[in-house]
Amino acid sequence: MDLTMTATMHQFKLPDLGEGVHEGQIIRIHVAEGQPIHEDDPLMEVETDKAAVEITSPVTGLVSEVHVSEQQLVHVGEVMVTFESNEGDAPSTPSTSRISDLPTEVPAGASPPQRHRPPASPSVRRLARERGVNLNEICGSGPGGRITRADLERPYTAEPAPPPETISNVPIPAARVVPAPSRPTTELKGTADTDQYGAIVRQSLSQARRAISRAMQTSWQTIPHVTDCNDADITELESMRRSYTDTEHPDRRITALAFVVRAVCRAIWKHPILNASIDTEQDEVVYHEYINIGVGVDTPRGIVAPVIRNAHLMGVGELSDHLAVITHNTRSGAFGVDDTHGATYTISNAGAMGRTRYSTPIIAPGTVACLAVGRAQMMPWIVDEQVVPRLILPLSHSIDHRLVDGGREVPFIGHVI
Repeated sequence: MDLTMTATMHQFKLPDLGEGVHEGQIIRIHVAEGQPIHEDDPLMEVETDKAAVEITSPVTGLVSEVHVSEQQLVHVGEVMVTFESNEGDAPSTPSTSRISDLPTEVPAGASPPQRHRPPASPSVRRLARERGVNLNEICGSGPGGRITRADLERPYTAEPAPPPETISNVPIPAARVVPAPSRPTTELKGTADTDQYGAIVRQSLSQARRAISRAMQTSWQTIPHVTDCNDADITELESMRRSYTDTEHPDRRITALAFVVRAVCRAIWKHPILNASIDTEQDEVVYHEYINIGVGVDTPRGIVAPVIRNAHLMGVGELSDHLAVITHNTRSGAFGVDDTHGATYTISNAGAMGRTRYSTPIIAPGTVACLAVGRAQMMPWIVDEQVVPRLILPLSHSIDHRLVDGGREVPFIGHVI
């Protein structure tokens, strides 16, 4: 955070949000003028491109003035909140580089207080505050000792769910016509308006949706997509996954997606053209000797693809850990803009969003392929001339036909399967 201290007044300015990002949209403000506030209390939520994070207060004191409003677009360096604190109080230096935890300036000659902040996402910190839990007393089970929501849930015992009711000998009522509702059951936020056919609601695009729209339009207009759909029999793989045990990490949960990521990395080493990009200005093919896998995650603000860097150096267990962390961070907004940059190949876990089988995944600019993984389900399958039930995983693979043709794509996806 960029904080300028004048006597007991602290001005909070929108910090540098990352390379090429100069503005953010205020999604929600949690404070009001005249309100007392403690350090690390929620201040506001800011969205930039695909990143939406909670900003916490850098000081303990009083909110003197709020200079912004919700939905306002704020540029880097603009003052958003002015605080009044006790004489000599100075903002502490947080321990991470998230927007909510950026370093602060302190007065000349003053030493910032030294303290340890246990690693946790803003959403976990918010839940801990609501429950009065001291994070310093929690032992994190996530990678690097990161405190997860499950760690906070552990001390609490939920009431057992009631047994399902048994339905028997219940007559089926005759079908009847149900009148259509007069208005949508979901309240829509926006400005009420009308067109020539009736009532409408106008809603401004969020920063995230604007960025997604621009990227999708650029991708579809500049990249000739060709999609190849296949099925993978993962019956034996699922059996192995369920029986997998890790003596060093007994609580580690291995997901099927981790095996897909690992298989893609192995296939890329044999078919490096799928990990390349096109330099249109130089008319060159750029081969990447590292493999950074972007993984599409569904969030309320749209599909976000955080990147697992150097995925080819990880085993299935470590990949599962990374997938759990990036999924949690993305859905809770606890990630930065840089976390979505640098992918050389993208995987979309479409099956996690519902009963999707095949689709046409959109290729991200700077890559030449995207794999959509559908929902696996039991299907009748022919094995050794016998029809048997098998667990089938649908795969949809889009390629940039400027660089990758069927002669290169088919062997690649065959290697993955």
